[in-house]
Amino acid sequence: MKRFIITAAVSTACLLLSFSPCMFLTSTAQIGKTDTVTKELQANINRQNTLAVYKGIETGDLSVMDKFVAEDVIDHAAMEDVKGRENVKKMLADIHNHYTNLKLTLISDATSEDGVYHFALARITGTCKEAYMGMPANTPIDRTSVGVARMQNGKVAEHWGFEDPREMMKRMDRMNKMKK
Repeated sequence: MKRFIITAAVSTACLLLSFSPCMFLTSTAQIGKTDTVTKELQANINRQNTLAVYKGIETGDLSVMDKFVAEDVIDHAAMEDVKGRENVKKMLADIHNHYTNLKLTLISDATSEDGVYHFALARITGTCKEAYMGMPANTPIDRTSVGVARMQNGKVAEHWGFEDPREMMKRMDRMNKMKK
């Protein structure tokens, strides 16, 4: 189970970060029909919020999530749903116990036409501090992940994270070899 925690945490980070809610603009679903300028403004705000959350994860200052994530958020990226903002923050804080030089880079993002969903493609890099998830200590990581966040009342209410299954299989193969 612990093997999948980091993947879940990183996916969660990417998703929550990429799906950081728009604090200053009501979703287009609440507004009704909006013009292109408003939709572009919302997408830009979502992007800036995502970058702020990424920075918080990188530095370990997860208090920034209080602005962007609902208190009763449900994260579906782990093996089991993680419920509540404080529990998600604990899961993300654990990343720093296993990796150094953590960096989250937003590659691309989009907000759905109705403003309810935000999608983010992110690159996660860093170095393992210890033998972890099938990787020996000092192993560099370089992964991409897609996060999807459902927005409600200007905050992330739900989050899903997705990773390339081929990359996950490579890690599982390394873990099996380490057990032998």
